[in-house]
Amino acid sequence: MLTQEGRFRLRRAATSVAAVLLLAPFGGCAPGAKPAANAARAQAAPAVPAGDLMSSQDRTRLEALAAARANGPSDDGYRIGPDDLLDIRIPDVLDGQGAGLLNRPAPGTPGPVAVAAAPAAQGLRVSDRGDITLPFIGQVHAEGLTGTELEAEIARRLVKEGILRQPRVSVQIVEYRSRVVAVIGSVERPGLYPLTRPRATLADMIWAAGGPAKEAGRVVEFAPAADSAPSRAAEAAPASAPIRVDVELLLHAPVDHGQGINARVRPGDVITVSPAGSVLVDGWVQKPGSYPVTRGLTLSGAIAAAGGDMFASDRHHAAVKRTLGPGEERSFTVDLEAVREGRAPDVPITDGDVVRVPASTIRVVPYGAYTLLKGLVYVGGSVPLF
Repeated sequence: MLTQEGRFRLRRAATSVAAVLLLAPFGGCAPGAKPAANAARAQAAPAVPAGDLMSSQDRTRLEALAAARANGPSDDGYRIGPDDLLDIRIPDVLDGQGAGLLNRPAPGTPGPVAVAAAPAAQGLRVSDRGDITLPFIGQVHAEGLTGTELEAEIARRLVKEGILRQPRVSVQIVEYRSRVVAVIGSVERPGLYPLTRPRATLADMIWAAGGPAKEAGRVVEFAPAADSAPSRAAEAAPASAPIRVDVELLLHAPVDHGQGINARVRPGDVITVSPAGSVLVDGWVQKPGSYPVTRGLTLSGAIAAAGGDMFASDRHHAAVKRTLGPGEERSFTVDLEAVREGRAPDVPITDGDVVRVPASTIRVVPYGAYTLLKGLVYVGGSVPLF
């Protein structure tokens, strides 16, 4: 005779197999999209690469912005701006205290002056109007000039005022405060970086910050400066909405001088490397749940982290649901058998993805019979059946 515990275990095993058999025509007991529905959805969706992490809107906005900046004027160096700190050396004019000129010749008779001390330097902060003030020549407008151009302008003023005939001027930028790009998030050295390199791009600035950190994900959020040239796609989207870029595509983009998706940067741009985040793996896997995303994580790796797929799973229709931006989602199916055999590429996984492994109608029936038999053997092994 079966004990009460044995009858309970047998009843539970029978209930499990009955549920499996009843739900087999619907693709299994696990919640998720049915293979037929996934196939119909994949046919209705636009033909885009399954592993693409960028929405069509973001790609259009970025390509338009990159084209506009590539066709615009190219800076040949860092341009001085307000709040920058300059180190200016004029050996023939400035002494150690900045008192300056000794034995100045009469106006209109340019010539060298006596040097009272060793060549000295003075630190000057550019005003909010873009000006600096120097002894003997007064205000000089420095905003928008490179260091070399400011040297030439100061030398011209010295000659014009009759102070020196062949002035030697040296300008060094000690602190960069105005023309900077913010690189923040999951990078090795987040902070503000000056645009000292002509035609610097998004990838250049990320590498200047040390590259993505260990906990970085696959998405870079790029917020262009407010004065960037607008495009039709950008006008349709909120002005404050950042552009989501695939970091792997960005860092491996060819050197195209800021065209394509590797756009040139401008002062005021903000580049945010998002953290890896997590992925939800559900359906017919051994351990459904949420798992952290690491760089380079693929669909096969996410399923392996969940203990692998079960016998009753449909490995030909693994579904991935991905949010690409506000109001834009993408769902697609992946043939894991084709990936395992090398006939199809594995799909990268990013933060927020939802992976569902559905049940196979053909395999769920023998799996249910196996579950029932396993329950009977377990009950028979622990409790006498007769």
